Amino acid sequence: MDQEKEKTQAENIPVEDANEAPQTEGAPDENQKKIDELTAQYNQMREVAARAQADGINYRNWAEREFKRLKAFGSERAVLAMLPVLDNLELALGNAEADPASIKEGVRMVRSQFGEALKNLGVTEIDPTGKPFSPLEHDAMGMVNVSDKAQDGTVCTVVRKGFAMADKVIRPAMVMVGRYVEPQDDADKQEQ
Repeated sequence: MDQEKEKTQAENIPVEDANEAPQTEGAPDENQKKIDELTAQYNQMREVAARAQADGINYRNWAEREFKRLKAFGSERAVLAMLPVLDNLELALGNAEADPASIKEGVRMVRSQFGEALKNLGVTEIDPTGKPFSPLEHDAMGMVNVSDKAQDGTVCTVVRKGFAMADKVIRPAMVMVGRYVEPQDDADKQEQ
C-alpha cells in the first residue's frame, strides 16, 4: 500500500516547463539592466581602444614628419657651413693670374676654413700615426718592414686621413702597418 500512496503523490507533483523561466518578480528587469550596463561598458572600452589606436597612428605619422624635418635641417646646416668655403674657392679661381705664392696661401686658408666647418658639424679627424692598428678605425693598405719590435702592428704611415662623427667612424683612415722583421747579421747576408 505504501507503493500506491507514493505513486499517487508523485503524480500530483506539478511539473514546470523547461522553456519557462522561473517566475520571480523583478528578475527580467534586473537581468536586462545588467545586460544594458555591460553593453555600455563594452561600447565604452571599444571607443577607448579606437582612440588609442588612432593616437598611435597619429604619433607614428608625426614622428615620420619630424624625422624628415630634422634630417633636412641637418643637411641644411651642413650646406650652410660649406658655402663660405665654396665662396672662397671661387674667389681664389677669380684671382688665378695673381702671384702663385698668394694663391697657395689662399688655398691653405680655404683648407683651414673647411676644417673648421667640419669641426663645427661635429666631425673629428682620426690621427692614427704610431697607434696600434684597429680594423674599426683603419683600412690597411699594406705592410712596412720595421726593425723595432715596438712598432710591430702599429700604424707607420697615413695614406688618407680618417674621420669620425659622434664617436662613429664615418671614413676609416687608409694606413700602412708596421711588420717586425728580424735584422740579419752581416755574416748571414754574405752567405745568401
